[in-house]
Amino acid sequence: MLLPYPFGRGGLYLRLIGTSFLTIISLYLLFNTSLTEFILSFLVVFPTSYTFLSLRNISRTRRIVRELSKNSERYIESKRKEVSYYKFFILIMVLTIIPFILIMIHPVIGLGSVLGFLCGHGFSEITHYAYVKRAEEELGGELYYFMSELSSDGYYYTGVRVLKRSE
Repeated sequence: MLLPYPFGRGGLYLRLIGTSFLTIISLYLLFNTSLTEFILSFLVVFPTSYTFLSLRNISRTRRIVRELSKNSERYIESKRKEVSYYKFFILIMVLTIIPFILIMIHPVIGLGSVLGFLCGHGFSEITHYAYVKRAEEELGGELYYFMSELSSDGYYYTGVRVLKRSE
């Protein structure tokens, strides 16, 4: 199974629309409120989340590109005996519950933090997409996630590979 790395063109459009919408809402609230808690929480969380997520994604992509540029056919991220969805389910549940807890504790700071994180995440994803497209030009192909079929030794391999462009 192959999927575009980090996401396809449709994912880019959805992120552009969502990030634009959240940015417009955030800017409207920033310039039309006198609540310093909201302003400070947004102005702290937005650049922090953008910087952290961008650096994490770009360093990961650099590691992948470095391995693939050594004439390696693929970069293996994990080797698993079985596909487990429990960790993913727990992560989704935690990420869903945390914003509600923040808003219950202090609604103004919670709203500023949630909007700041969502805007920072959206902008970091768009930045990462642009970085990957530039790295693909260096590699001369397109990057794709892959998940192999169950091998003879009983493992699934997941990772990233480059598919060279045929000219």
